[in-house]
This record gives sequence, structure tokens and C-alpha cells, in this order.
Amino acid sequence: MSGRVLVVEDDEQISEILSYRLEIADYEVTVIDDGDDCWAYLEETDELPDAMLLDVMLPGIDGFGVLRRLQRTDRYDGMPVILITGRGLEDDVIQGFDLGADDYIVKPFSPSEVVARLNRLL
Repeated sequence: MSGRVLVVEDDEQISEILSYRLEIADYEVTVIDDGDDCWAYLEETDELPDAMLLDVMLPGIDGFGVLRRLQRTDRYDGMPVILITGRGLEDDVIQGFDLGADDYIVKPFSPSEVVARLNRLL
């Protein structure tokens, strides 16, 4: 197995596409569709994901909020986060990187490219 990936995406079609492509690449995938549920999952799980694919525009805590919390908690140091979002303005991209994102992908995207970028980080 290539590793465990947490996909945090509220668009069911996008999360299904990502899950399918990641599973083909031999990743174990967990999908969560809400920022609050993402944070609860991370706090409750004993086995952290090896990486996270994180949408910015989510119900509950948005993706930038999740990143802020990750940065304030040592437990998550070293866990790569790739933002996947429709927010492609320069200010959004800069904010994502300033908050600690390891990569930033603007929708629409190529699922194969997402896997390639994830492989590079892991």
C-alpha cells in the first residue's frame, strides 16, 4: 500500500473521482465532507493519515481554518496537505501556502496529476 490519504471534499462527485484514482494507485482512502468532521476525525483517530487532500470551501470549518489548526498542533507536523479548490486567485494561493499547504491545485484538475503530486510528497 502507498499510504493513507484523507480526502476532505464536500462535492460527492469530486470525492468519488479522487477516491477511485487514489485506490487504483494503492492508497487507503477516507473521505470526509465537512471541516468540523475532519477536525473531529483527526483528533479521535490513533492512526493519522499520511497526507490530506483538502478543499477550501467546506461546510463547518473551511479548509484554511483546518490548516490554521494543523499548524498550531505538533501532532500534525510533517503531514503533507494539498489544497484542492475552486479558489484560484493569487491571494488565495498565497494564503494557502502561508498557512502551511504543501501544494495548491485549482479545480478543475487532472486526477492523475493529483496522484503524481501526492506521490512526490510521500
